[in-house]
Amino acid sequence: MLRKSKIAAAMLMATATAGVNAAFVNTDGTGQVALLPYYNVNNNILTNINITNTTDLYKVVKVRFRESRISADVLDFNIYMSPYDVWNGTIRLNAASGVANIITEDESCTFPDKALLQAGVDFRNIYDATTDEDLTEGYVEVIEMGTIADGAGPATDGGETAEIDGGAVDADGTITAATNDRSIPAGILHDATGMPADCSVVSDAWTAGAAGINGFTPGTMTTEGIAADANVADPYEAGGINAGLVYTAADRGGINAYAIMINAADGAAFVEQGTHIDAYATVPQHYRSNDPANYLLPSLSSGDVLTAEMLNADATAVKSTGVMSLTEYDTGSVNDITPNPSIPMGSNPFPIAVALSADAVAAPYFTEAGINGGTDIVVTFPMRKHGVYNGGILTNQLDATAAACVGTLNDGVDDGASVAIPNVGTTGNDYPHDGAGTICTNAGFASSTPDVQVSLTYYDYEEQTAAVVAGSDDFSPVPIDAPTVIALEREVNVISVQRNDGSSASVLGTPAANVFNWTLDPGFEAGWVMIGMSNYDYNTDTRIANLTEDAGGINAAGAGVFTGVPAIGFSAMAADVGPAQIGETVDLIRSVNRN
Repeated sequence: MLRKSKIAAAMLMATATAGVNAAFVNTDGTGQVALLPYYNVNNNILTNINITNTTDLYKVVKVRFRESRISADVLDFNIYMSPYDVWNGTIRLNAASGVANIITEDESCTFPDKALLQAGVDFRNIYDATTDEDLTEGYVEVIEMGTIADGAGPATDGGETAEIDGGAVDADGTITAATNDRSIPAGILHDATGMPADCSVVSDAWTAGAAGINGFTPGTMTTEGIAADANVADPYEAGGINAGLVYTAADRGGINAYAIMINAADGAAFVEQGTHIDAYATVPQHYRSNDPANYLLPSLSSGDVLTAEMLNADATAVKSTGVMSLTEYDTGSVNDITPNPSIPMGSNPFPIAVALSADAVAAPYFTEAGINGGTDIVVTFPMRKHGVYNGGILTNQLDATAAACVGTLNDGVDDGASVAIPNVGTTGNDYPHDGAGTICTNAGFASSTPDVQVSLTYYDYEEQTAAVVAGSDDFSPVPIDAPTVIALEREVNVISVQRNDGSSASVLGTPAANVFNWTLDPGFEAGWVMIGMSNYDYNTDTRIANLTEDAGGINAAGAGVFTGVPAIGFSAMAADVGPAQIGETVDLIRSVNRN
């Protein structure tokens, strides 16, 4: 079934809110998580990112940029947003370094300090498997980390305010002028001139928290690899984590993100809407972006909600997964980002994976030669790095010449353990081990089948029947009988639609080594394509079964059939009109298994 209307989506949101927490795609345009399927700095394109806090709360948001090949984190930072705040920045090509660079004029408080972003920061290529060209394209994760306690404000904080205690004693949530206490939300709040009062409260709060006095303290993970919180009732509980933040149901969500790609040479603009997910976590997940052990947290796999929901086929009820399995190991422990060690990313990818899954996506294409028409289709797989349909099967003995990790996969027994992670000075939870309390590095994904295999079945517009044999009778649109089958091997896949004579220009300018060029049959210049991904079943696929801690797939108890691949993206089309070029994007039409 194709995606439901916004009325149906509102019904889903009401149902989800009234019942047990369950992750779902919020088509109203806000959420705890916002995913932008693409950034690009090729072909003279600038990508402007816009993030909005649509609430009257003080929000902490993680912004993470991932490159196009293996989803490696190439830059991330925290934004501390006052009520109704907007943050924006521009990603551009640094011609000197050859990689993407982000710059902003925004004054909202960030960590690290906003002055660094205002000067411009290059994306960082520190990985063996990525090239600088891979960094010129990618996608963006925006994840809410929590709401700052604001005392007399609307946050559910018992009247306490996140503070830096001027008396160098444990903070009590009350701002006392006599001891020079500093209110964190007051420092973040923009004044009448549009400037935050004192952004130094952010770094000072982290310093105070590290000293064990007050301010901010980082989150943590349970032994099973999901987000935890020790101070739900009191943000200043002794020995607590996520200090200064609260996160009841009333404090969650409300983040919106979108992007505009602008071709600086010809003026064509492409608007890109975010995909927004709600009910992904019920506890804060606050981490410093410069923490070498936890910089990949929060992630799409670290939330504590274990259920996902979607509307059923006729929009009369909600189809729920029930409680889903965690993965056998923290997905970061088996994510190969050499030379970095195994950085924690969490063990709970399936709620978001199922919520984003589609059996097929459809997209328009337009390549009319007379006006220089061109189309690039972007298909991004944001859960591939978490092991979901990445073309490999998890094994405890990746190298047959070395000792296997302890445990047997797909037997319903938790093989993970809490072990010390070399080089980062911390303990990783739910990691493969050798039986003697030491991390085992011989677990990983062995290649089994190609990465996501898709079929391309395409159609022309009404009456454009050039593919029909002369003299035959037929109706239009006319399908291509044998679909083209390809393997999409990247996290971000750009399919460039080419006229039969090969004369189509690339809209997005994807590097030649990274693009899939799809050539149309003679006579086809415009129409639509169905990209099929229907051969993926979460309860029967061996790749998923080995990945799950439970035996038999994500839900052996059988709460329903869940199929498809987590995919987001759009079709970008351009054409010449007079002396200028115009551009347009159309979101992928999703075919979702709701039965």
